[in-house]
Amino acid sequence: MMSRKRESSKWISSKELKDTTFIEEIPEGERGKPFVITPLGTRVKRLLVSGIVTAKGIEENYTKLTVADSIGPFYVTVFNSEYQPDMKSTADTLELNESVTIMGRVNTFKTDDGVIYININPEKIMRVDAVMLKYWTSRCQRIAIRKILAIGEMSKLDSPDKAKLVAMGYSDEEADCALRHLEHYKSYDIQGFREAITSASNIPVGEAEDASLKEEVFQFIKTHADPQKGCRYEDIVAHMKEKNADQAETDELLNMLGSEGEIYEVALKRYKAV
Repeated sequence: MMSRKRESSKWISSKELKDTTFIEEIPEGERGKPFVITPLGTRVKRLLVSGIVTAKGIEENYTKLTVADSIGPFYVTVFNSEYQPDMKSTADTLELNESVTIMGRVNTFKTDDGVIYININPEKIMRVDAVMLKYWTSRCQRIAIRKILAIGEMSKLDSPDKAKLVAMGYSDEEADCALRHLEHYKSYDIQGFREAITSASNIPVGEAEDASLKEEVFQFIKTHADPQKGCRYEDIVAHMKEKNADQAETDELLNMLGSEGEIYEVALKRYKAV
């Protein structure tokens, strides 16, 4: 019997999760939790979120947490489970205003009136410091903005076309998200969403500039890499010097992109985007 592939975790902001109104039907004969489709077209069953613990309620069999990012709250329920015996004890020891990153599964409840409530059941809870919280917030924001840009480009086409979007430099995932957005959320206020996540961001200007330079490196590699040999390190350094980034800064940006899984080395000093 073939084993099922484990669903990848998706970075989600509280607003993207809160505004979700579409739950996929579970195919007949299958078990488990359904996928939800968010307003940005993200198809998600497992997610990653970061924020600050703002409320905690401890009961014998479960602990409820409220974790807030820069826009709003996530609601988290940690059950006392024999499969993850340390999870509840970890949640119980969290302090208010402590920063955390949580990986978990989406749990949905739909009322008779069609209102959807979404809770997160954690698979992992990690304490993080303020620097890492800002970093993960920046990453989540960048992922969302890329999807918003893809949605904008797809909306300009006479008819939705994934191949055209990929040819513009968007990933398969971003193109699929744009298609799902147009199918399920065509009337959603996407501009209002973008304004909400950008205005709520408390990332310092310096870090925002770093994120912009990192995106510049990523896009250069993506558009200039040879299909087999990748993009030469020397070409990346030369390009970034034109953007006022010295070699040491470029090395750091390459290290960050590599650690995030955005790029990889196909050979010594040759890079390709994932």
